[in-house]
Order: sequence, then structure tokens, then C-alpha cells
Amino acid sequence: MQGLCKHIKLGSILLFFLIAIPSKAQQGWMVGIAPSIELNEHLFGANARLYYGPNDHFCFGPEVTLFPYQEIDDEYELTVTELNLNAHYIFELTHKLGMYPLTGINYTIEKERLIEQSNRNEEENEFGLNYGFGIHYNLGSLYAFTEFKGVVGKLNDEFISIGVIFSLFSKQEEEEEEEEY
Repeated sequence: MQGLCKHIKLGSILLFFLIAIPSKAQQGWMVGIAPSIELNEHLFGANARLYYGPNDHFCFGPEVTLFPYQEIDDEYELTVTELNLNAHYIFELTHKLGMYPLTGINYTIEKERLIEQSNRNEEENEFGLNYGFGIHYNLGSLYAFTEFKGVVGKLNDEFISIGVIFSLFSKQEEEEEEEEY
């Protein structure tokens, strides 16, 4: 438990310094979707995220990833629900290509059940810390991305997501609309 508290404090300090980086332009709200693969048990699921970017380099927001019940051996099925609050600092390699480290906090819910007795579940719920990295490619109003994420805690896990993020609107667009009226 002390180790987890130490990791949470370290992650909080890292998030504070990322937020304190000066901004140069408003990036705005983004929503993303992605199929995801859980690497320990080879589960397939779906990821949804809502991010806010206060500047061109930093974005943060909640994510949820759902892995419905899937067979993990001849007798058992497993479902995983991941609730995350993540932050990215984007390093633009070109005007289209960027890469980013990922950090955040995680709450995982795992349920395992016997295939023959689906009314009997074993459930574990735990907090953890996220780490990882990703790359994105700017396609105008959307980004294609690939991301690796790991979770450190009692329920350690690793995931890969490949998806798209849509820009909803930015502060700059809002200001332009206000000027028109």
C-alpha cells in the first residue's frame, strides 16, 4: 500500500508540472474511440475518451475501456472495465506527426465467472497508476493514434489501442463565432 501511495504522489507531481508548462494556443475539446487489446489475457474491447487540450502540447481527460466477458480458459470467462484519468504531453515531430508519453490514474474492475455457472462472479476492484506512450497523425479535424498503456498496482495490466480522436471545437473557433455576431 505504501508503494502505491508513493507512485500516486509521484504521478500527481508529474501531472502538476505538465499542467504548469506555458501554453501558446487553445486546442479545445476532443472525443476519441478505439478498439483495444488487453495483452495479459488477450481480451478485445472498446475505448472511449473525452480530452481537453488547453494548448498545442498538453491534453488530459477521462477514458473508459470495456472488455466484455470473454473465455480465458476452458472453464472461466473474464470481463474488465477500466476507468482512467490520463494526461499527455505531445512532442510534434512534424506538422502532422506527434508522439507523447502518457501518465494518469486508473480504477480497474475485473470480474471472473465459471462458464457453466454465469450467476457466480468473483470481482476485484483496485486503483493503479497508468504509464505509456503513443503516436498520432494529424488528418485535419481528426487524429489517428496508436497507444500503449500499462497499469501499475495490484491489478497490473497492459493494453494497446488504435483509434481516432475528433476535434469537437476549439477556443479559437468559439472566439471567431462570437466575432461574427
